Amino acid sequence: MGFQEYIVGVDSSVPSRAAVRWAVERAHEDQVGARLIHVADDEWGAVGSRLIGEVDGDAQQRLEEDLTYARSLGRDVELRGEVRLGSPMVELAAFSQPTTMLVVGTHKTGFHYGRAFGSRSLQLANLAIGPVAIIPEVASRMRRGVVVGVDDTPAGYAAIDVAADAACQHDCELLAVRSSSVPEPFDLEHDDQAADWQLRRDDQARGLLAMAANRARLRQPGIVIRSRVVRRPPGAVLNELGRSAELLVIGDSRRAHAQLGSLGAVAYDVLLNLSSPTIVVHAPVGAARREPLQMKGEHHAIG
Repeated sequence: MGFQEYIVGVDSSVPSRAAVRWAVERAHEDQVGARLIHVADDEWGAVGSRLIGEVDGDAQQRLEEDLTYARSLGRDVELRGEVRLGSPMVELAAFSQPTTMLVVGTHKTGFHYGRAFGSRSLQLANLAIGPVAIIPEVASRMRRGVVVGVDDTPAGYAAIDVAADAACQHDCELLAVRSSSVPEPFDLEHDDQAADWQLRRDDQARGLLAMAANRARLRQPGIVIRSRVVRRPPGAVLNELGRSAELLVIGDSRRAHAQLGSLGAVAYDVLLNLSSPTIVVHAPVGAARREPLQMKGEHHAIG
């Protein structure tokens, strides 16, 4: 996918090993190095100075175990390791760069709508300035294809680029998805007015999908692209479609301008109910909103 380095948060857990496998494989494909970071959690400064040596020793042992596991995968990847002391997600976010992929594992998978789960991956995605990959511990060998959520923000454009590169690299189909499920801005008196409003929303969604397909083809001319307009909440649909995909890519925010340290409602929903390996892409620093391209002649499915 063209990143210069993969940074993996490790702690010898099952989700952590899933993140290591994913990162090492992608680093091998990109012919770049991977760096494993073990952060000894100091519980916000509660670890006394007399215990720091003990904590560091245990952290170093765990890091060595993770490095040994990464080497056992048999990929020709330069591997490095580093131990840090502090809040894990804050320390990992310090490594974030636009050309660096941060990778963490998670045990939170499946659909849990209506329940408020905390998630460290949410914290990391919120703090990072570059892309973040959150990898579930479930096996993904049978998954195929890349799904990308489409919107007309700088983060949305960046997500299309990352998704197109991934589809090209893995020689698989790219599915671009846009939801037209947006509440009406005013009270509609008649059913035909509501239907007309929905049809206009569908047309706007098709226009954005046409823009996305055009952008992806210009970036990676050889990939197969499908697009789909949905009339359901975007977070739920993206997780549903992502269950059979090898990768889901989303932009970090639906705001009109790039804002660091913020997650939009869709990204938040997706990460709380993660169903697949997911990359959260942030807007380039200094990026401004562009008007979507209006194109015709594309085929779109509505579901």
